[in-house]
Amino acid sequence: FAQYLPQEMSLHSREEILDKIAVTLGGRAAEELFVGKISTGASDDLDKVTKMAYAMISVYGMNAELGLLSYRQGNDAQFYKPYSEATGRLMDREARQVVDQEYKRVKDLLLEKREVVEALSAALLKRETLVFNELTAIMGDRPHGVEEHYKQYLASGNPFTAPVPGAAEAEPDAAAAAPPAEGQTPVYAAMGSASDETVRKSGGAA
Repeated sequence: FAQYLPQEMSLHSREEILDKIAVTLGGRAAEELFVGKISTGASDDLDKVTKMAYAMISVYGMNAELGLLSYRQGNDAQFYKPYSEATGRLMDREARQVVDQEYKRVKDLLLEKREVVEALSAALLKRETLVFNELTAIMGDRPHGVEEHYKQYLASGNPFTAPVPGAAEAEPDAAAAAPPAEGQTPVYAAMGSASDETVRKSGGAA
């Protein structure tokens, strides 16, 4: 089963990218806060966070220190960089600052919503997958609502537990379900006998 959401816009604001960084860091933050140990599970998340932070600073012109300059690197990046060593160190410092700020932000949010996190954890121990309606029951409604073009995908509930259309009306036939009367050959036995007779007459050919 696959369900595809409408295509998302390719334009993103600075605030939206920062939100994405914070959300992506949520798994590592939860490990640190609630498990007390960190694992390699967040390696892919950290890779994405690093790329987003550097893109904000060196490509999208979203950093006050570097200004409206874009240092998008091509295939020749290993041989030539269009900026100085000092600018490279500035990029590193600003990228680290962005990630550190968003990591602190998401940790503060998780601590504030500790009860919700624990409720989600308990629900996931019972059911491996939670869908929108189940998440809403635990976390409450989204503060800014749901965009109209997403509602048709979210209002149907859990597609894996929804009843099959027409299944409720398909009641078993009382006559078919009843045991055969004494001396009466069951239907499936009669069908088997007829099939055996047909095979014998044809010499065993299928």
